[in-house]
Amino acid sequence: MVTAIINFYAMGRMCALLGTGNPLASLAYSLGLTGLLVAGFLVRASSGTAFKALFVAVTAVYSMEFAALTLLIPFEIINILFRLPARESGVAILCFVAALTLVSAVNSQRIGVRRVRLPFPFGLRAVQLSDAHIGAVHGARYLARVVERVNALAPDIVLITGDVVSGAAPPGDSRLEGFAGLKARTLMAPGNHEFYEGMDEMEKALPKNIELLRDREADMGAYSIFGADFLGDQGVSGTRILKREFSKPVIVLAHVPQFFDLPDGSVILSGHYHGGQVFPFNFLGRLFIKYFSGVYVKDGITLYVSPGTATWGPPMRFGSTNEITLLELGP
Repeated sequence: MVTAIINFYAMGRMCALLGTGNPLASLAYSLGLTGLLVAGFLVRASSGTAFKALFVAVTAVYSMEFAALTLLIPFEIINILFRLPARESGVAILCFVAALTLVSAVNSQRIGVRRVRLPFPFGLRAVQLSDAHIGAVHGARYLARVVERVNALAPDIVLITGDVVSGAAPPGDSRLEGFAGLKARTLMAPGNHEFYEGMDEMEKALPKNIELLRDREADMGAYSIFGADFLGDQGVSGTRILKREFSKPVIVLAHVPQFFDLPDGSVILSGHYHGGQVFPFNFLGRLFIKYFSGVYVKDGITLYVSPGTATWGPPMRFGSTNEITLLELGP
């Protein structure tokens, strides 16, 4: 209901500013878009080409709508005090949304490498991948670009913090085969999208070179790597408790960012939020989400939250770049 009301206001107000107001058209747009959004989530993004296109298109429209709202709301406030020209204001908002959409769409195809130095008792050159969401928007070609760039970095190890798919991935799904090209040892912790599609099915779908750690620890000698499983009862962004003790420094792969009770000097790697991905959420997220993107330190433990290696939903990204994170860990 709230979504439908927002849709109705955004369309109705923009049409009114441009002098083409029609309440019935706004109502049809509102109800239609809301229905398509529900349908898109119900079928998910993997039920066929048509449904993928529907899901991507609807989420892209919503992104443009929220961008328009960031100017419409201030316009309404200012317009109370100073009567602003309606048509010119409407055209300005449309131009803003169009420019933002173009920049975001182009940026969604870029892949950047970010070097991050994190304190750790032992030297290690690792690459973190997170939220690749291979499927609806980014496919085999995009994954091939990611793998090529990762191999060029020559890391000691590759660490994946969940959400490698966007939609169901049955065993043998060729979309994920590109991960087999990773030359370094690769370990992964699952995210919420692996949970949605079924952990057992995902484990069968992943190439054999990816070690899926589900509340399991990989002994690396002087330190260990632990993959925190995603559990349904923690919700989309809820935290969870690890009921175990670690005898040496550990690198924890946890899709949803949070701190755990770990030995001093340990590191936690996460993702999940995509750095907000689209305007204005890339700014609003920092106000409402405690561990949103970047480096956080607490009680001798360091948390790094990746903005993601690709996008989910709309093929748009603003304020950040699809990121391959080169982690340089050491004293």
